[in-house]
Amino acid sequence: MKFEPEIHHLSNGITLILDNADFETANVHVCFVSGSCDEKPEEYGITHFCEHMLCKGTHWFPESKQRADFLENHGGWTNAMTGVYKMVLDGRIIAENLELLLEIIADQINDSLFDEKKIEIERGAVIDELHRCQDKPSRQFNSFIREKIFNVFVPNGLTTLGNEQNIKSFTREQLIDFMKRRFSAKNCIITISGKIIDKESVIKKIENLFSKLPTHNVVQNRDLKYTPGVFHNHKPENTNTRLVVLFPCLYPDVYENDYKNRCISKFERYLRQEILQVLRNQNGLVYSFNTIIYGNDLCAANGFETETSPENIEKVMSLIAKTAYKLCNEDKITDEILLRFRNRNKLTDASFLESLDDRIDALESYYQNFNRLYDFYDSIEIEKKITAKEVIEYSKGYFDGSISIITQGADFNADLKQIWIDNFK
Repeated sequence: MKFEPEIHHLSNGITLILDNADFETANVHVCFVSGSCDEKPEEYGITHFCEHMLCKGTHWFPESKQRADFLENHGGWTNAMTGVYKMVLDGRIIAENLELLLEIIADQINDSLFDEKKIEIERGAVIDELHRCQDKPSRQFNSFIREKIFNVFVPNGLTTLGNEQNIKSFTREQLIDFMKRRFSAKNCIITISGKIIDKESVIKKIENLFSKLPTHNVVQNRDLKYTPGVFHNHKPENTNTRLVVLFPCLYPDVYENDYKNRCISKFERYLRQEILQVLRNQNGLVYSFNTIIYGNDLCAANGFETETSPENIEKVMSLIAKTAYKLCNEDKITDEILLRFRNRNKLTDASFLESLDDRIDALESYYQNFNRLYDFYDSIEIEKKITAKEVIEYSKGYFDGSISIITQGADFNADLKQIWIDNFK
């Protein structure tokens, strides 16, 4: 299966990425590069609330059920999401009705009613979503980590979702004004992956449908500062304790550092499999062990996460530290190991080509991060060039930065930072 995407810069400033592929359907993402990171304290949650209201009725389809039923009759669906750095309206439809799906998403953006009665109804749904997410341990922990190491948090709420006080206060005028300020053709990326029957017709259609978007520049907030420390989120009702250990990333995730960061990812993969072997297969202390990253392209911290019972956490930490020191100082990564990784990746590469979701996500995120069109085949060739010597070279200093140790769940009696210091040698 081929991967030959094209990029088009439309007259009003929209970036259009077309990935014509041999499928019977087409996926569409209309992404505005503006998310919860761009909100002021009195606006926390407003991007997410706007996303909800974009799905709550237009003159064409006053009721969201009407739109959903119409799309179902034409072999499609739509959805929406809000993240820290973007808001997306998306959908999928059988290929012959692609232009109809584009019309419906454009209608949501151009003509959403923001009906006062529906705003009041939706407050309850958004507050309920907030409460449900606040009850989820993984959301709690991610929010706790961002607060402690990056000072990014929403008092009495969650990043992206906001807090109940704000949700109750948003007016129709505030929502519409925010949309006008933050959503522009200049920060809009439209990506289509799947069967595109008539490319020229689709381009003209998009030019026309989205011509009403404002064309002002939209600045995005990327400011983050890493604040290392040791933090525990007390959850006495939990049986296990979750453990995250982080260090500042060696290189910002900008295009110029792409090769170095690819090398580091190989080191992290090796690190993960070797430490998991020690913790799980040799000692039976954990179920899983994964690498992880927090932050953004300019300021981030990476490391690993696991969980274990509180009586085992001291042993787990000491084994992680000893193994990590051994792996980064004995230089045992070989070209044979990298070849094994590449061979294993052939399955992942095939899965990528066979998945519209993976293709469209890669194209959208890569352009958002690097302002470039993602080239799958070039990426594979770059991966083939990476040597064990380079992986070792670029990973030196991985553990040299200021350590952060964040835990959540059952309490324990151990100085994890001191355990790291005593065993990382």
